[in-house]
Amino acid sequence: MAESDDVKLTRREIGRIVHHWVGVAGGYLGDFSYARHDCFWLELCDVYVDTSSFEGTTRECFEKTIYEVSAAHQAVALRALLEDYPPLKEADPDSPRFRSAELHREILGWISRLETGQVVVEVAIRSASEIVQRALDDAANLMRTSGPQSAVDRVHTAMHGYLHSLCDEVGVALEGRPTMNQLFKALRTTHPALADVGAREEEVKKILGSMATILDALNPVRNNASVAHPNRDLVGEAEANLVINTVRTLLSYLEAKRQSAVLSD
Repeated sequence: MAESDDVKLTRREIGRIVHHWVGVAGGYLGDFSYARHDCFWLELCDVYVDTSSFEGTTRECFEKTIYEVSAAHQAVALRALLEDYPPLKEADPDSPRFRSAELHREILGWISRLETGQVVVEVAIRSASEIVQRALDDAANLMRTSGPQSAVDRVHTAMHGYLHSLCDEVGVALEGRPTMNQLFKALRTTHPALADVGAREEEVKKILGSMATILDALNPVRNNASVAHPNRDLVGEAEANLVINTVRTLLSYLEAKRQSAVLSD
């Protein structure tokens, strides 16, 4: 697969890994000595780095090296960092962003992007229930290990669960087992976060209406062309990515609207 710069880590992502995951003290990266830094790249990625000839700290050398190596090497480096610096069991009240569960999920998403070559919309849902977050985590893992066709079912579950949670949040009760489209329709008319869609209201509402049609189409795709059931014919890889990225786009939009409403209260 030809490598694209769109897949590789951005400088912003590298900065978050360095400062909010590994940690920096006195300009130095975690417990990386100069010798350990060079061995890290040589042993893991067969990349020769001579920190002693670099005019700067191990942090600066690490940032430069990881930015310049291939996407595959970036993924290997991230996996090694997650192993050496695991997530905190409990958030540090003085530094809640440091090695947070949310950042851990984002890094796993970056690794999936680097390994599969698929540029996807990242989703950070602070309000997600355990079921929704587990489904998203499962989808990210399946994207990495088995490909997008295996992740369609879990993304569908995450979307359905998230719509249910938004309805519960504002006290919307629907009888029976409502579909995603029915939940989304109810939210568009009752959830305060969706009452104001800003400029070009008519066009934006048309887009949201089209998204409702897409949600309606996801059910037969999930039931009849995914690994949710023993289906003979599965949705194609490109189409599976289309499904996954569409759902993630809508998830990101809804959570952004929800968060803006929470902050304005």
